[in-house]
Amino acid sequence: MGEENLQVVTKTEWEKTSRSEGGRHYAGRVTVISATTPTSNQVVVTPLPEFRLGADEPLPVGLKRLTTNEMSRAVSGFYDGEEAFGTAVHEARKSTKRIRAVLRLIRFEVGPQIFGYEDRWMRNTARLVGPVRDGYAIVGAFDVLDRIYGHLLVDGALADVREHLAHRRDRLERRVMEDPTLVTAVVENFEKAHGRYSNWPTDPSSRSIYGAGVRDEFAAIGPGFSHTYEAGRTQMVAAYRGTSPERFHQWRKNVKYLRHQMELMTPLWPEVVVGMAITFERIGEMLGQDHDLAVMLQTLDDNQNICPDPVKRSLIRALANQRRADLQTAARILGRRVFAEEPQSITGRLDVYWESREPDNLAALNAVTIS
Repeated sequence: MGEENLQVVTKTEWEKTSRSEGGRHYAGRVTVISATTPTSNQVVVTPLPEFRLGADEPLPVGLKRLTTNEMSRAVSGFYDGEEAFGTAVHEARKSTKRIRAVLRLIRFEVGPQIFGYEDRWMRNTARLVGPVRDGYAIVGAFDVLDRIYGHLLVDGALADVREHLAHRRDRLERRVMEDPTLVTAVVENFEKAHGRYSNWPTDPSSRSIYGAGVRDEFAAIGPGFSHTYEAGRTQMVAAYRGTSPERFHQWRKNVKYLRHQMELMTPLWPEVVVGMAITFERIGEMLGQDHDLAVMLQTLDDNQNICPDPVKRSLIRALANQRRADLQTAARILGRRVFAEEPQSITGRLDVYWESREPDNLAALNAVTIS
């Protein structure tokens, strides 16, 4: 289904689940993004992200719920057995990115000391299993090249290289799994952080009384979002001023933070905010593949025994660089869309959207149905 043929529509549905938090009950209607094609009536639904605030959920309650849920999710994967270890590592790293995205939202609310400590804690936890993630990513990047360009090559032309990369991935994974302290350290780090975050004060007056806590207002997250958005804008410009993989990697990290921040703010205006989150996700996937290809090429240079044939290495490099150029071009096109506004402009818009979450506004909105 071509994107140019999609017609975006929205519909309102009742939440199939409800929950209680801090003595308050949350349930109600949510807007779901969907699309149809002019040539058929088939509806393609884009569900709302799970990583989001409730429609009328207080901000401090929601942030505590989201971050502690991610920690529990991250830990649970490591109890699923060796066969699921790679998936557990992947999910744990995704959880750290979501948590670090939240920390960037409230960095000015909690202050530099708390932000710096918790951000380093999550970063260092993810790094403990980083080699496993890289091993899987490199094989995945190689498979992408084969899917795109394999029909241009003789059957099995690069099969031996793929096999060597897979063996390397498996060795890295076994080394981490067999380390008696590493996985334990990862789990303990998440559990300790869970204990700290579970004690976050959520009372609206906690900040003024105790000097800590997050206010239930947009001012608590607006400056953090603006800072993340401005950094992403600046990093995009820097990335295209040169060809350094590290610059694109830095841009990618902030794009991912922005994706999760927009997901979190979905209730502000789902039709708009989810669309931006999806675009950030697409850019992040493009830049992620670009980064994985760059790491793959560096790995082949550093470990020439993986591909001892210099002609074959040159072929792989040419294919990878072509793919990277295509990815960077597409990311730039989408990046110019989502980074078109000045930071104060987009933050101001989100502030206005935030007002729609006020109980009276939600009540008035939900009271009106269009048949």
